Amino acid sequence: MKYIGIISAMWLEIENIHSKMEEVEEIIYLGIKFYKGKINDKNVILTSCGIGKVNSAILTQIMIDKFDIWCIIHTGIAGSMDNNVKHTDVVVADRLTYYDVRKEQMKNCFPYQEIFYTDEKLTRLLLDNTEGNKKKGLIITGDDFICDDNKKEKLKEKYKDALCVDMESCAIVNTAFINNIPIGVIRCISDLANSSSNLDYKKFEKIAANKASDIVIKTISKI
Repeated sequence: MKYIGIISAMWLEIENIHSKMEEVEEIIYLGIKFYKGKINDKNVILTSCGIGKVNSAILTQIMIDKFDIWCIIHTGIAGSMDNNVKHTDVVVADRLTYYDVRKEQMKNCFPYQEIFYTDEKLTRLLLDNTEGNKKKGLIITGDDFICDDNKKEKLKEKYKDALCVDMESCAIVNTAFINNIPIGVIRCISDLANSSSNLDYKKFEKIAANKASDIVIKTISKI
């Protein structure tokens, strides 16, 4: 039986999806909870991977190895890197990269990719099922919560096209790329990756997480 894999960093980002699942079975493997069930008659496997690149890459590979996954949707919240991307706006990635890994290393070492791309069909479906302010473009990933104006400006100088920043997305897409698994990525903005981020995050995290997960639920029915 083939499954759609759904991955987030935090339970907060997928608990809304879990509440809509039917015929749910909890499976614990290597201490990780996976939830097998259906959404709109589609078979899904749902899990949260924890914070950061290492956790997200490891868990994505475990999901692929343990279950018969034919595509993945990664959902969550993020910090804006673009002045036109505000709180609770939606970003759907068409490409991703790491901001804390040297370009030469990415290009010259396995898997020889500086940029990782999402699946065009899944990306289009996520966009089509998003109402309100939405953008398609570059997401950058690194092991830091950006909440400093100077750090943000330095990243913007280097990645002028970046729409938002997070700590997991590129690692998940990297793992999907190695396994030749189609993947779509959606992030809703919880903060502006600046000095106000800690306060904004607390205010908008749940709103942003539920907005992104609602879009995932709508999208699954169209896959």
